[in-house]
Amino acid sequence: MNVTLRLSHCLFNFQSLTTAAILALACVSSLWAPTTAQAQTNVALVDIGMIFKSHPVFGQQLEGLRQEAEQFKAQTQQMKQDLLREAQGLQEYEPTSPEYKAEETRLAQKSAAKEVEQRNKMRDLMKMEAQLHFDTYNEIKAMISEYAQKQGVRMVMRYNSQEIDPAVPASIMQKVNSSIVFHTNQKDITQEIVGQIARTYAADRGSETNRR
Repeated sequence: MNVTLRLSHCLFNFQSLTTAAILALACVSSLWAPTTAQAQTNVALVDIGMIFKSHPVFGQQLEGLRQEAEQFKAQTQQMKQDLLREAQGLQEYEPTSPEYKAEETRLAQKSAAKEVEQRNKMRDLMKMEAQLHFDTYNEIKAMISEYAQKQGVRMVMRYNSQEIDPAVPASIMQKVNSSIVFHTNQKDITQEIVGQIARTYAADRGSETNRR
């Protein structure tokens, strides 16, 4: 009888300790495990390339730089044609005459100056294009940061939402090398950012119209 009671008492203590341990582990786990809502908003994805394409003014500004480059290229071609016509005037002089050498030197200096002007202009256009990309990216980044903080998103990862084109090797390699293998549509915030940028520019245009 005493042995049976002692065994029952030990079994009861073991079961109680086991239950207490399980409850303690459950409490600890609940402190570390994120809720379903938190898990869904901890990480989000965004297609930066699509946002650039959808930007209200970036495309227009980039096209303006492209047109300026094309116009300067046409002007450069015209200047080259003018120099060639002027060079034909050398035929009026004897190759050994002072006039020939003076005109030849003038044309060479003019051509060199035009080449320097062309390089400087193209360098300026490249800097302007780089600055446009830089400013637009910072603007998009700020919008993403603001959205993420409001929605409780802790990390935003960049990815390309375009489908693979089997005929384009670069498209295939881009997807193969992507760090994003699977995602749900709820984690893609691209359209939210596109909409926020569009609303911001619409509001700015409205403010300018009212000031006028």
